[in-house]
This record gives sequence, structure tokens and C-alpha cells, in this order.
Amino acid sequence: MIPSGSVRYEKLPNTEETGDEDAGGSGEEEEDQVTVFLYSPSGSFHKRNPRRELWLRVAVAAVLLAVSLGFVVCEWYGCLSADASLEGGLQNHHHDGHALDSQSHKETEDRDHQGKSGHRSHEHPSSQYHHGVVITDSTVCSEAGREVLEDGGNVVDAGMAALLCLGVVHPHAAGVGGVFSGILYNRTTGISRGIRTTCTGSPLITYGVPATLQGIRRLHSLYGRSNWEKLFVKAIKLAKEGFHIDDTLALALKSNELRICQSALRDLFCDRNGSVKAPGSIVTNRKLSELLQSAGANDSLLPESLGMKLAVDLPSAAQQAFVKNIQRCGVEIREPFTIEEEGYSVFTASSELFSSIISETVKRHSAQNASFWGDASDYTNVSIYVSLFNTAKLVYNNFLGNQSLGGLPVSNMVSSHIGVLDNSGNILIVSTSLNSSFGAAQVLPSTGVLLSDFVLDPAADLAQWSCASIVKLRQTDKEDDDDSEDALGVGVTGGFSAPFIAAQIIINRLILGKSISEAVISPLLHVEMVSPESLSACISVVSNTSDTYKLLMEGEGQMHTQAADECADKTVAFIMQKHAGHVGAYGVPAAKACTDGF
Repeated sequence: MIPSGSVRYEKLPNTEETGDEDAGGSGEEEEDQVTVFLYSPSGSFHKRNPRRELWLRVAVAAVLLAVSLGFVVCEWYGCLSADASLEGGLQNHHHDGHALDSQSHKETEDRDHQGKSGHRSHEHPSSQYHHGVVITDSTVCSEAGREVLEDGGNVVDAGMAALLCLGVVHPHAAGVGGVFSGILYNRTTGISRGIRTTCTGSPLITYGVPATLQGIRRLHSLYGRSNWEKLFVKAIKLAKEGFHIDDTLALALKSNELRICQSALRDLFCDRNGSVKAPGSIVTNRKLSELLQSAGANDSLLPESLGMKLAVDLPSAAQQAFVKNIQRCGVEIREPFTIEEEGYSVFTASSELFSSIISETVKRHSAQNASFWGDASDYTNVSIYVSLFNTAKLVYNNFLGNQSLGGLPVSNMVSSHIGVLDNSGNILIVSTSLNSSFGAAQVLPSTGVLLSDFVLDPAADLAQWSCASIVKLRQTDKEDDDDSEDALGVGVTGGFSAPFIAAQIIINRLILGKSISEAVISPLLHVEMVSPESLSACISVVSNTSDTYKLLMEGEGQMHTQAADECADKTVAFIMQKHAGHVGAYGVPAAKACTDGF
């Protein structure tokens, strides 16, 4: 065998004499001769270096030994706790690749988000991406989460960055002064964890105890990958330099105009004429930016330093108790409520009651073989929704026994939502709230923080407004196909209706086989309480990116629909799923479903 690089070809002149040349004729040209020289690999370009080869062998042996020791250590320690497995999967999984389907995608040479040329991309439906997707009710906050993902962070990092951002741009529903709950799913380990902020201190009378920063710190310490300060970058910039009032905040301002302009909130949100600022106006909160800057620079000072900073603006008699309560706030991470069905399991992070409502709704659909669900795209067929409404009443009453409907939790909480999904299949769903719109309508002048009006332990109220679920499909074989549909995330806020809407989305996707987008934008029936003894229904649907609502009414012995501006529960719902190497997220109402990804 001849080693590579040891062959040289050389063209030699033809020295053979011919008669034509002696006669000075012009005979045919003779073919060129080629001589091939074979060189030994011991030549100057391939000189062996025994010392170098020895060190190379030693280095390879050291690497193999380190890998072997790593497996031993992992086997010994890695599976001792479920939370450790959840953390490890989120820390170590970061996919960059994706599969291309030549029949459904067109490859193009394009620029990436930072303008770098030569990046291979291809066209795909909106709200579907290659590596990661974030959905919130704010365009700028979805962008904040995407930037953290793109910078190497995981779903927890991205979710917490989006949560901090929402506290700045949607202060009516989120912020340092509020609480949050959600669910975290690790695709590698298959483990889900329910998450909710808790405060074990004494309940306050007029305002709630802030728990958001303490909760973010705890989650990041357990599962985060990015540097702590990176989570705060976008929120600090928006609070300091200003942000534009979007339609969601503008609607909240207009709905609470009198309350806002007669409280301390007027300095932030009212103009010189005494009216709330219009959409597109710029709002700054420099005191809040300073607090976030301080928290981002040194998380070891939380929560004591946070309590002391916030307590400065409270009456002296309340300061000591306030600081102690903040120190008792944190995050509770626990096993989710589980629903086992044939072919899949549902994990919910809200309450056992909400979990039971989802389970019962799915079971009734299967038992009744309710074909009308498959025809629910017929928005004009009232009988479909009458049957669905009857199912809802049976399901809700089934868990009350002899109690009235008034025994169910009802809330008018205002909230913001976050969903994050990466290409590994990891999912984080979070809902956050100040309880009422703008909470207690009390802003602390020294820090720019709006306090909530959760006057009791927020953990007792969380199930009233949030229903975060993970639906995990059971694999029919043992092969681990990275492109398989193995889990989807469903997030719903809206209190009373939340579990029933979550059940409809799950049925649409898993049982009726609707696409990811159709599962959530198809007509959904909302259950609303008219009195402690009766329910009413509202239907929502997205058509051509427009949100439409109809009330289900009874008149002259027949049911009919009547146009409405919105459903009373103001439900927000979204679905996320990895499929065929891509990640997608869709939500309703369309106006509050802002997705961003890469």
C-alpha cells in the first residue's frame, strides 16, 4: 500500500531521435513520457517523531480514562433524586440541528437574527421554528426570552427573563410584587414538576407580599444555565430607557382610568391632562430599573435586601413584619397531579379539582363517542355547543356532590402567561399575576414596584386562575426517535373555565387529530358562572387572525347565540409541541399570542 502523498509525477522530454527531425520534416508529435517516482514516508514531509507520538498516546488514554470515570460517577450519583435528573437534562441538552423535509421546506441561504451570512434556513409556517420558541402576551417579552435561548440559555432562563420583562411592560398583571405558578417538563428524563410561589408569613390586610424575585432566584439556582445577571438585561433596559404601551396595557389602563389617575400610579401612567396615556406612548420606571440592576448584580442579597428596600416606603409599624414575610416567600416544587389515559398521561400543576375536571371531560368524550366534537369547526351549529355545554354542567357538578356551584373557585384575576419550548423537547409554562388589575394600585416610590392585592397566602389562590399542563405520549416502541411527538404543553389562564378549555384543547389534538394550531384556534366553549346555582356559556374562535366571541343564550325555549365583545373569563390559552425537528406555539386570543423563536 502506498502512503498518501508519496507519489510524484514528472514529465520528461522525449530524447528518441526520428528521421523526420533529422530531415527537418513536420511529422506527427510523439506522446509525452511520464516517469513515476515512489517516495518512502520517512522522507522530510513525513518524518516520524517518537516523542510526539508518545505524548499523543498518553493524551488519548487520559481522555478515555476521564470518560470512563465520568460514567462511573454518573451511575453512582446521577439518579439519586428526580430533581437532580430534571436539572441535569435542562443543563446539558442544547440542540442546534434539525431535520429538513425536502418536500415541505425550501432551503435558502439567508441571514440569521444577528445578520450573519451563510446561515442555512428554510421556509416554514409562522410560529414554527428550528431551535426554540417563546410565547407570551407581549411581543417584546417573547423577544427577551428568545434572546436568552439564542445566547445559550435553557427554557428556565428564557422563561424567567420573559417574566421579568412582563413585570415592566405589563405592570397591570405581572411584576416583582406578584406571584407565579407553572409546570416544568424535562424531555430527557420524562420528569415533570409543578411550580408555585408561596409565602408562609402572616397575611396582610391591604396588599400582598412580593414573591416573584425570590421564586426566580430559586428556580434559576436549581435549573438555570445562563449567568444570573443575563436574565435582567432586557427588563432593566426597558424600565430605564422606556417602553411603548401596547394594546394589552392600553386596554387595562382605560378600564381602570379613574382608579389609576387618583392613585400613586398616575405619575407612571397618566398624562398632564389627567388621562391615562394612549397606546404607543412611552413609559419609564427608572426606580424599578435600579432595583432590578441591584438584584441582577448580586442574588446572594435576596430576599433580605429586597425586603429592606421595599419596606422603606411602608409605615414604620409594618416594616419589620413585611421584611420577615418576604424572607418566608419562595417556590414550592412538587409532583404534579397526574391523569393516566390510554396512550398518554396528563400532568397538571394547578389543583386536584382542575385535574379531575380535565380527566372527567376527556373520559366523557370517549364514552359518548361524541362525534359533534369533530364538527366543532361549524361555528353556526348551535346544537353542537348546547351538547358541549351540557357536558360541562355534568362535569362541574360531578365534583361538587351536594354542594352548589358556588363551592367552586371563582376569580377575576388578571394574569400574564409564558411558554417556552426548546428543540430538545423541554417545556416551561408559567402564569403570573398581581390578582386584580394593577394589584393594590400602590406603587412604592423608592423602587417603582407595584404591590399585589393577594391578602392571603397566594398559594391558596393560584388554582383559581391558572391551569398549566403537560401531555406526555407513551412510546409504543423502545426506540428513541428525536422527531417523535412525545409531549405537548397546554397553558390556560382564566379561572373557572381554565380546566374545561384545557380539556377541549387536549381532545382536539390527541383524540380528534387536529393540527397544533387547529387544536387551540378552533371554537372553544367557556363556562361562566351567572349565579351560585347556574352556569352560562361563551364561545370563542379565531378566524383569519381575528378573535370572535358569541354568548350561548336561551330564549323562547330554544338556545341561540349572540355576538359579544369578549368572554367574561378573559381566558388566554396556548399549546406548544415539538414535531418533525421543529418547535411550534399557538395561542388565543390572537391579540395575546405573541411568539418568537429561532
